[in-house]
Amino acid sequence: MSFRTKLVLALSGPLAILILLGLLSIRTITMSSRTLQKIFRENYDSVAACLKMKDAVQEMDRAAETFIYEGKNDLQISSNERSFTDNLRFQQGNVTVPGEQELTDALTKQWNVYRKLFENYFSLAAEGKTRLEFYRKKLLPQSRLVSSLAQRIADLNLNNMVSTDGQARRKAAETNRTLVLLVITGIVLAGLLGGIIWRSMARSISGLINSVHEIERGNLDFFVKVNSRDEIGHLASAFNEMASSLRRFRTTDRKQLLRSQRAANSVLNSLPEAVAVCNPAGMIELSNEAAAKMFSLKPGGSIKDAGNERFALLFERANREARPIRSDGWGAAIQKFQDGDERFFMPEAVPILDDERKIIGVTLVFADVTKLRKADEVKSGLISTVSHELKTPLTSIRLATHALLNEKLGILTPQQSDLVAAAREESERLHRIIENLLELGKMEAGRSRLNQVRLNAEELLLSAAARVNTAFADQGVALVVSMPDSPSFVLADNLRLEIVFANLLNNALRHTPPGGKVDLRGQEADGEVVFTVEDNGQGIPEEDLPHIFEKFFRASGAEEQGASGLGLAIVKEIIGEHEGRIEAGSTPGKGARFTFALKKV
Repeated sequence: MSFRTKLVLALSGPLAILILLGLLSIRTITMSSRTLQKIFRENYDSVAACLKMKDAVQEMDRAAETFIYEGKNDLQISSNERSFTDNLRFQQGNVTVPGEQELTDALTKQWNVYRKLFENYFSLAAEGKTRLEFYRKKLLPQSRLVSSLAQRIADLNLNNMVSTDGQARRKAAETNRTLVLLVITGIVLAGLLGGIIWRSMARSISGLINSVHEIERGNLDFFVKVNSRDEIGHLASAFNEMASSLRRFRTTDRKQLLRSQRAANSVLNSLPEAVAVCNPAGMIELSNEAAAKMFSLKPGGSIKDAGNERFALLFERANREARPIRSDGWGAAIQKFQDGDERFFMPEAVPILDDERKIIGVTLVFADVTKLRKADEVKSGLISTVSHELKTPLTSIRLATHALLNEKLGILTPQQSDLVAAAREESERLHRIIENLLELGKMEAGRSRLNQVRLNAEELLLSAAARVNTAFADQGVALVVSMPDSPSFVLADNLRLEIVFANLLNNALRHTPPGGKVDLRGQEADGEVVFTVEDNGQGIPEEDLPHIFEKFFRASGAEEQGASGLGLAIVKEIIGEHEGRIEAGSTPGKGARFTFALKKV
């Protein structure tokens, strides 16, 4: 017998019980609902007719009483009489309860008596006493008798509705008992059939479960006994064949995997950088000796166990953004001491993606930048020293050119004036370069302190625009200022931000032709206040864009405009001191855009 046949036999009994149970439930509920609906409808209609008859009689009594004192014959008497007659006729055709026919006949008889008395009442002479006596002794008692009979019929129907509700509950209880009996029968039948079939399947299924656990533990030599020829028996045979294939693959793939792992370890250990490979959960799967020794990134451990929050932040960003995350600036370098020597490492997180661009791991690389940092320090120190030494003789040159141009030492010829003016312009330019170098050196050395206060973003934009409005107007370039949608504040050094805005706006002015436009904007985004300076000038060549913030770098065409290549480097240092971020973008021929963001407070 096949496994499918066994399952069909096991399920057919309970299924038949459920089908029978459903059909019986539907039939019982439908019949009960229809019967109850009919009974309640008939009784309700009788109650409503009796109440309308009572109202009609009361209205006729009220008209008769009014006629005694006012002598008016109400025109509504005939309508009330028709209403009573119509409802009485309906009641005569809606007799459904035992005893209701007798009461209906009595009501018909007394109503006829009441109608005759009512007609005689209005034909009496005009004497008030005669009418009043007739009304009290004959008409009013007969009216009460008619109302009483109508009320008894209504009460009889109401009582029948209550008793019908009890009958419905008894019928429902009987139905419930029947349904419970059928359910118990179905459960017992299903249990018997299930127990019979389970005996034939339990051994094979238990053997398959045990084999799965054994393979999970790495035991590929486990063998499942085949006890039947049904689908489970075929599954057991297929499982044995799979285990045999796995044993063959294990013997060949283990050597290949071991070779690959040892080759990867050898390559990693030969690298001068510290390298660690992590899975998406942050567990370290592979690392070289440098990473394990200097940064405590050992295989089997976690990034969080390394004791450096920056590692975890780099890993989380690379894992979340699916792109390489590189540290920026020497301030991000990690200082380590090895055999008494000071060394610096620049961390980087590189995501590992599969064919579907999904994260399957992250590689942490710590590049040794000790030599580069020392070279940069030597260069910065040399530049700072030279700049400081040039400052004194440059001051003398500036004073001398100033004195000559003011003709304090004698009158100059036009040619001499032009030469001295050119010398003064170049000396002033050299003075600005030296001042920028000294300021940049202070910021890089950490000797420059910030005086951070709470500043209004709108006031910053207006103040920056006011300082350059004259220069923009002289050159014929429009400056458009856009404010944030709501009041926004940042914590920053006001003087340093003035330098930032001045550099960015003057840079935009130099590269925007007359008739052009420069946009100065401020807006809130994700807990930051973002400031943007965008022009529609010549733009920045694509190959120059990655180097735009480097010291002494000048984009193509900047040489002719007298740029020193230090302004954007200073801007980047100032924004870095404020723990902000700055970006540059450009479309050649359409303009450039500089954006920096500060945390909102």
